[in-house]
Amino acid sequence: MRPLRPLALTVAALAVGGLAACGGATEERAAPEPTPPASAPAPAAAGDAAPLEPGLPDYVAGHESWAKLNAAPIPPAEGGDPHDGTKDVFASQPKGADGRFPDGTVIVKRSERSGDGFTRLVAVMRKQAGSAPERGDWEFVEYTRGGPDEPFSEFASGAVCSGCHMQAADDGDWAFTAR
Repeated sequence: MRPLRPLALTVAALAVGGLAACGGATEERAAPEPTPPASAPAPAAAGDAAPLEPGLPDYVAGHESWAKLNAAPIPPAEGGDPHDGTKDVFASQPKGADGRFPDGTVIVKRSERSGDGFTRLVAVMRKQAGSAPERGDWEFVEYTRGGPDEPFSEFASGAVCSGCHMQAADDGDWAFTAR
């Protein structure tokens, strides 16, 4: 029984560290960012949407004109929230008849803390066939900034995000917002 104790402690430490890291650390990336698939949404026409905020990827341009997945702003979760603040979620494509989002879908969650008056956090999910089979082919990246005039920078990605989103893998295609 004694030889298993170090293994059990290691597994427990990894589990606790993984949960604590959700929305708060960065995973190293080995491969460069892939180019958007042909089915990715086209950028909005000039004048149709707000300009792309500095630091965000081009494939999220015009996301506030996409289908909104939440009927009302989503308040912060009691007891903690990895995407702290009031949130709105947008999807470039609707779910298919099978309840899954099609390849090329981009989901963008914007979060604003009460009283700030600006978006502090933008979390992005992008579905690309073959990119991450262990994560339902979803790529996850979270961007943050400290002020309205600052550019966004990558804060977390990959397994840090999917570790939480795996809770919605079976019935939500890795997305918690239900539409």
